[in-house]
Amino acid sequence: MATPHPAAPDWFLLPPAEQQLASGWVGYRHVTGVMHWHHAASDEDRLSVALVIPTPSDDDSGIAHALEHMVLRGSTRYPEPEIFLALRAELTLLEFNATTQKESTRFHLSGYDPASVLRGIGFMSDCVFSPLLNSDDFDEEIIRHTVRADGLGLDGTLYRELTEYQRNERFNESVDMAVNSEPRAPLYGGMTDTLQALDIVKLRRYHNTYYRPENAVLISSGSWPMIGLWRQVSKALSHVGKALSTPDDDDKVRHERPVSSPAALPELRIETLHFSPYWACVLHPALRALRCQKKLAEMGATLLPLNSDFQPKPTLRFRVTQHTDISALSRWLEHVQQELSARRIAWHSQYFALEQGRLMANRWGDGLQRLFHDFAISPFASPYLKAMPNTETLPHESERLLSEPQGEWLSPCQPLRRLSILCRCQARDQATRAAIERWLALCQQRTLRWAWMKGSPILCDIRQWDCANAVIIGYTVDLPVSDVEALRQFWHHTLRMNEIEAIPGTWQRTEDGMVFLGKGSTPVYRTGSIMASHKDEDSAMHVTLSFPHTVEAGDIAVLGQAVMATSMIQKRRLGGRCYAVSVGIDLMHYELTFDTVADGDPSVSFIALLNAFEVLSKPLDDPMFEKACHGGLGLVSAKYNKSQGRFHRALLGMVGQTSAIDVSKTTPDSLVNLVTRVLAALKQPTLH
Repeated sequence: MATPHPAAPDWFLLPPAEQQLASGWVGYRHVTGVMHWHHAASDEDRLSVALVIPTPSDDDSGIAHALEHMVLRGSTRYPEPEIFLALRAELTLLEFNATTQKESTRFHLSGYDPASVLRGIGFMSDCVFSPLLNSDDFDEEIIRHTVRADGLGLDGTLYRELTEYQRNERFNESVDMAVNSEPRAPLYGGMTDTLQALDIVKLRRYHNTYYRPENAVLISSGSWPMIGLWRQVSKALSHVGKALSTPDDDDKVRHERPVSSPAALPELRIETLHFSPYWACVLHPALRALRCQKKLAEMGATLLPLNSDFQPKPTLRFRVTQHTDISALSRWLEHVQQELSARRIAWHSQYFALEQGRLMANRWGDGLQRLFHDFAISPFASPYLKAMPNTETLPHESERLLSEPQGEWLSPCQPLRRLSILCRCQARDQATRAAIERWLALCQQRTLRWAWMKGSPILCDIRQWDCANAVIIGYTVDLPVSDVEALRQFWHHTLRMNEIEAIPGTWQRTEDGMVFLGKGSTPVYRTGSIMASHKDEDSAMHVTLSFPHTVEAGDIAVLGQAVMATSMIQKRRLGGRCYAVSVGIDLMHYELTFDTVADGDPSVSFIALLNAFEVLSKPLDDPMFEKACHGGLGLVSAKYNKSQGRFHRALLGMVGQTSAIDVSKTTPDSLVNLVTRVLAALKQPTLH
């Protein structure tokens, strides 16, 4: 029998028969039906949480995506549409956003500060269950008709977002593959030509149907103040009424792709071959080899990407002509399959899982990647959130698995860690740089050989970072946490520093790999005035502020979030004239960047930015200043701690910098002084 919690009587601990304690998860249920699964076995020091709503899409209208945008425009407790943007500029969080997936919408956040995460989940919960969904907000956030100098046009934040996507060649290839495959995959995010089929009434119906407490799943990890978390969610659930009956909408909206003239191009179609997702992951990299590409060209077939956002399940697809012999193609693929060694089969399958894990970590951060992975492999995860086991499937099961719905396909990938060999030398010392590059290439060869013999794939790269008069060349390896100690020991016992002992400098072994500091390579930072550069593109504004190192890093971070909190910047985003206005900080180069995406008029955005600085030329009151300080800490934390934080901190340490900024030295007057200097730089920027 479920037991109510003494401090939160509307939350019940699931009875033992329904618990999953063996897998480290503890289950709770709210009286309205919301399920909460907390990963008590997680050793995460971050507080991560996601409120997941099942939002199936069977057409191209983008209704789930549109509703995700709309619910964050205000709720019963937070009626102002700018609250979401204000909280993003104020809270000390690593991640605070929402994402529409193939079959769900996720409202997720992570951070270290309990007060910030509680405020964040309180806001998101109220928006999910009690949104305002006003028609005026629909016009600005989704789509509206506008009058322009060249006639009538369309506008709106979501419309501009999709416009920007449709400029991307890779996105268009994914759309083409989705609409021409069998079965056809819905373009769940919507397209610019399908948004016009939506209206506020349809969004309200969709919300009433799917955004129900009994459908929602709350998942969390970390040392949460559980009572505080439940109380925040309970406040949002107190406004929820019963579901209303809504008529079914049988009108399916489809995106119409431009059709090329049959006389100009041969008749093409997409053919899907019945290999299981496991074998698709194994065969796809083998088919990209030059020998196989030549064979496919002879057969009149072109290998298509393994998956996409619209078709996340790994599948072998080919673009073929009317003359392609599909039976011969299938027989040849079976021959390729039989030729693969057991070691290569395991390598390809695990490598795909690593790629998917890194993609999730880059997108949502390490904390949420671990949370989603740990929940996906649990036995009680909903079908659309469950990861398929990355194991071999018997051949006779392949066709059955291909026809079954596989949800959003979370490939099981345990948490990743990045080890690195970082080398610093003088930027003009070409001989030393060449010697380091040769040695790192040798390190890469040895490491790949070690990984191959161990049967554990890795993701590795050799990169370069320029900073003042120094250059950092690094070899990075992303691998599962379980393999970190083995690789660290391999490096420490195999890579010999005397191999490049002719290079003067100091070596050091660290917990994250190895570090070399070349003699005389200490960065010499500039002093003087602030420099600004401004570049406008067709649909984007880019402004970069470069600060001398005499300016406190805390002042720079606080300034960035103070700008984002101004009404001029928020109105630019909320008015539907651009998809996003963002701020970024780079403590290696001491730069602050302001960018817009899918901007209808970048020059107007630049004027709004100037006006924001003009407003900040007067001292902020204490509450606003305090919010800007907290936001500054969040800006730096999101940049350097969201994903692979240990590596980013080590990289900053190579140039004598740290992500542990101090905002206690920042005052309203020092902020005004910095703004005055920035305005002087912006009045004479370097134009590109």
